[in-house]
Amino acid sequence: MGHWDKMMLLIVISLAILHVSNAHSEKEDYLHMHSCIRKALGLPPLTWDDKLQQRAEKWAAQRVDCEMIHSEGGGENLGKGPDLSGRWAVQMWLDERRNYDYNKNECLWMCGHYTQIVWKDTTKLGCARARCNPPNEDYFMVVCNYDPPGNIIGSRPY
Repeated sequence: MGHWDKMMLLIVISLAILHVSNAHSEKEDYLHMHSCIRKALGLPPLTWDDKLQQRAEKWAAQRVDCEMIHSEGGGENLGKGPDLSGRWAVQMWLDERRNYDYNKNECLWMCGHYTQIVWKDTTKLGCARARCNPPNEDYFMVVCNYDPPGNIIGSRPY
């Protein structure tokens, strides 16, 4: 990716953060944050799926111990942190972009959250957030589920 492409991507992500501060709900935050990076890459936006949201809510409620353990079924991003909002969880996952080498189609370090967000075949999204139990009561667990799931070994995300 050239210098100007990187600059445009940075501008798009920055505008997403600014827009999110005016969003009306976490659902809109999740969708907007995902859609901005997808648009910058020429990918269609995701649509909200209530079943995926319910799956995320159920898993987040089970993960109030704040353990980063994935549910079964794939297509899932997890995040935890003090006062972690949905928008900051997505931003954290987007920041993994710098760890992805598109030309080699490999992660230089952790980047699977990013590649799931930009997986070309993914069309639906559902997310949830839950407060962790003591001693981590200042932490929140964020779960996003994707359908169809991405990160298929040997395939490019976009």
